[in-house]
Amino acid sequence: MNWRLTLVALTLIPFLSLQAQQPPPTIQWKDFDFLVGEWTWVGGGHPGQGKGLSTFRPELDGTVLVRKTHLDYPATKERAAFGHDDLIYVYHDPPDNSVRAIFFDGEGHVIRYAVTVAADGNSIEFLSDAAPGGTRCRMTYARAGTDTVTEKFEIAPPGKPNDFATYVEFTAKKIGK
Repeated sequence: MNWRLTLVALTLIPFLSLQAQQPPPTIQWKDFDFLVGEWTWVGGGHPGQGKGLSTFRPELDGTVLVRKTHLDYPATKERAAFGHDDLIYVYHDPPDNSVRAIFFDGEGHVIRYAVTVAADGNSIEFLSDAAPGGTRCRMTYARAGTDTVTEKFEIAPPGKPNDFATYVEFTAKKIGK
């Protein structure tokens, strides 16, 4: 019986040491601290002026950051009122520990991003992977005050992956501050 217990223990030791090597969630997401919380958003652009709510918080024991957003756009002369819901999962990609994100929305869009924190720590850029013949997206969050951030979402047309034009811009205030 003891040899079985010893075999199980020896089998588990490598997995336990891998677990011990992972940085604590509070350290691995430190650069994102200014985004964590609940937010009210106001702004707009191509789809019109909108407002809404979002949360940005660690999930799954801090291994991912999740942004959930709901925006409402009022009716205009050209279109009916509509809502927009989306999710973004931010994670450390195991092969090289780079920060990546994946975006989903209610319209069926799926966008994969490389994520870069500015050297001064005051902005974070989400840059979509370039796809031949497809559009490219860039989403930038910037600290605009103690409890205020801005978000700019830009799109580059097919064949011009670095020719970005602003699609929407929002300003957010942290709720409860």
